[in-house]
Amino acid sequence: MKLRNSAKAILIHEGKLLVTTYKDKEGVYHLLPGGGQRIGETLDCTLKRECREEAGIDVEVNDLWFIRECFMEKEIHRVEFMYDCSLVSYADLESSNLSMDHHQIGTSWLNVDKLLMSPLFPIGIRKLIMKRYKEDYSGPLYLGEID
Repeated sequence: MKLRNSAKAILIHEGKLLVTTYKDKEGVYHLLPGGGQRIGETLDCTLKRECREEAGIDVEVNDLWFIRECFMEKEIHRVEFMYDCSLVSYADLESSNLSMDHHQIGTSWLNVDKLLMSPLFPIGIRKLIMKRYKEDYSGPLYLGEID
């Protein structure tokens, strides 16, 4: 089993959450933008690189909001660090330079007030983002393994 760190962006702009959008045989779903940390790369640099690659945006990395662990295909133990981010600019990248993940079809902005009804995964993060955004959050930073 391999241990893998991942940085994820929680970028809320004008009441909407930026997500990467995917489509597979089950339908359309969303994930927080971000991805795997490279050797010698800090988590904030990982997040900036991933947001540029997947969404064509530049971000400022702010506070750490959540830490989640998940086990993927019995081979990878992933630790996700989810950071509050601010939009700096849309990167000057041509769409051909975007390095979208497998099944990714683009990006979307989801209304934060309607996250509970959105196909955003993991499911457990929807309510936590809503509460944290409205400053009504007193829960843990470390979430452990949530679906």
